[in-house]
Amino acid sequence: MTFPPLATLALLASTLQASDDSSSRIRGKAGSALNGRPLAGVTIAALEFKKQKGADSTVVEVQTSVVTDSTGLFSLDGLSAGKQAIRVTYAGRYVDDRFTLGENSTLRLVILLDPDQEDLGATIVEARQASIWRDLAGFYERRELYAGFARYITREEIDRIKPKRLSALLTLEGISTRCGRQWCVPTRLNHGALCAIPVNVDGMPFQEVNYDNIAMSDVAAVEIYRGVPPVGLDVPLPGPPGPSIWMGGGAAGTNGMASGGACGLVGIWTR
Repeated sequence: MTFPPLATLALLASTLQASDDSSSRIRGKAGSALNGRPLAGVTIAALEFKKQKGADSTVVEVQTSVVTDSTGLFSLDGLSAGKQAIRVTYAGRYVDDRFTLGENSTLRLVILLDPDQEDLGATIVEARQASIWRDLAGFYERRELYAGFARYITREEIDRIKPKRLSALLTLEGISTRCGRQWCVPTRLNHGALCAIPVNVDGMPFQEVNYDNIAMSDVAAVEIYRGVPPVGLDVPLPGPPGPSIWMGGGAAGTNGMASGGACGLVGIWTR
């Protein structure tokens, strides 16, 4: 049995109308932050915080809970509209988060967990359109949609390759790092011309002089585009001046090198 990609679920609408009741619901999928595979046995509970009489403390009560199936899917039904707290429990640890539910609506969540992290390295986000989804969940959605268009390197693969630095990992993908007087930039040959490749870290422009200072143990994933990225990822974002700011196809880059759309984009996601 196959399931639609997460972005498709998001496009179905975050406010689906129910015909048989007036309650709201939370539906979604839990997966591994290391490789994107579905996680079974994750407990998702809707919480209610109640004040104890004559005390300053509050009591956490579980309204309803479910456990993800073999495909990582779950559904919490019969919830009230308004602010809703949830607790995600896995491998004896838990993390809480809060969301707002609309009246008679469905909130679709994506949950990524990293059991190697003390806090589960949890990413709990609302499903969005893949090309504007700027977090690790978006990385896995784009990997599913654009697998033949770009290179997606997961944490699991990084652990297998064991590169000492990000520049060493990029070298394996045909990208070399060149340094000038002001900063270092990742480059590659494009139709015989040297291209300076913009770099985003966690969805924001980043000065390439610094990206090799990110410890490999802190890297969750890397995505590499050798041409124009999907519409949405190519939108200029605010950040410090430098070659990491997306300049669009054909724009002049550092030291006379080409930069922008024809050169591609490197996206780095951290844990």
